[in-house]
Amino acid sequence: MPRQLGFAGEPGIFPLWPHPHSSIERPMKSNPWKRYLRPEVLREAAYHLTSYPEAIKLNQNELPYDLAEDLKQELLERLQALPFQRYPLPQPMALKRRLAESLGLKPEQIEVANGSNVLIQALILATSLKGKVLTLDPTFSVYEIEAKLFGNRVIRVPLEAPDFGFPLEKILAALKRQRPNIAFIANPNAPTGNLFPEGALLEVVAKAKCLVVVDEAYVQFSQATLLPHLKKFPNLVLLRTFSKGFGLGGARIGYLAAHPALAENLSKILMPYCLSSLSEATAHFVLDHADRFAPIVAEVIRERGRMLAAMRALPGLRVWDSAANFIMFRVTNAKGCFARLLEAGVLVRNVSDHGGLKNCLRVSVGRPEENDAFLQALGACL
Repeated sequence: MPRQLGFAGEPGIFPLWPHPHSSIERPMKSNPWKRYLRPEVLREAAYHLTSYPEAIKLNQNELPYDLAEDLKQELLERLQALPFQRYPLPQPMALKRRLAESLGLKPEQIEVANGSNVLIQALILATSLKGKVLTLDPTFSVYEIEAKLFGNRVIRVPLEAPDFGFPLEKILAALKRQRPNIAFIANPNAPTGNLFPEGALLEVVAKAKCLVVVDEAYVQFSQATLLPHLKKFPNLVLLRTFSKGFGLGGARIGYLAAHPALAENLSKILMPYCLSSLSEATAHFVLDHADRFAPIVAEVIRERGRMLAAMRALPGLRVWDSAANFIMFRVTNAKGCFARLLEAGVLVRNVSDHGGLKNCLRVSVGRPEENDAFLQALGACL
């Protein structure tokens, strides 16, 4: 087997083999599983992250606080009352109604699943098998991973240098020339963190002859959404998650908002019981206590600004603005800086194996004391 490498040679960090943007393909001649499995499955990499439990964890854009102890106890009491032996409803209708009401939509416009990644997969299954999927470059890697697993050709439209600007004209040209089956745009973008202009996004949606999925995973931190335009554009899909602003990465709850007919057809793709009773009850619980999360999101936004200012005061760094709960920055040697930060007890994400992100690292916004530790360690390794 080839040695498994991650970002910039970082052992065990996604991707294993190969990176989605790599021209290298997994050798298949001697693979006995090719008689059983599709070539796309054998060729693509599994998503994987190595755990460093002893380090301050600033690598996955998580909310820095767990549920408060009083909330956790109340949630456990609510979960304890559930009949564990019973299946959930095939569709979490009560949660769909509640989300729709909070968004000013109809319940028929909402689909919920165990994580927005599942919804990304469902959208590709519904629209494009051995077709074309358009996305930006660089962006969230799951769009490309899932697209390739179903035999699609991925059309990558590069963001504009030097600040990863929205390449409107290039996107419009690709839509016209390549005629993709579906397009994915993360806003704010990951891993760059920048927010794209609303007018440009709407122009893409208006001119596209396919579904345009705008991933608003970080909406609580950006306060920017295309939700008011959903009624006007039947090809617009908005993706949301409970993992970021509600801190429920471990519960795996994602949802989308779309035209009712589109949502109904997507429900055919999703497996029955796609959200467990435990996850649905947890979602209802955090919505009951949404006021407890708003101050945490506000703190993250304040800390983001403080970190940006402190990082820009350090020599030898290129730091980009962010509308999310993370910051991307460029150092002289990403591999070396990552290792030194880890030695200092701080885990960040090395995203530098992408050609356009040479020597770039990404840090999540943590608690104030965690951010202080990161800033001190970063200053020491420059």
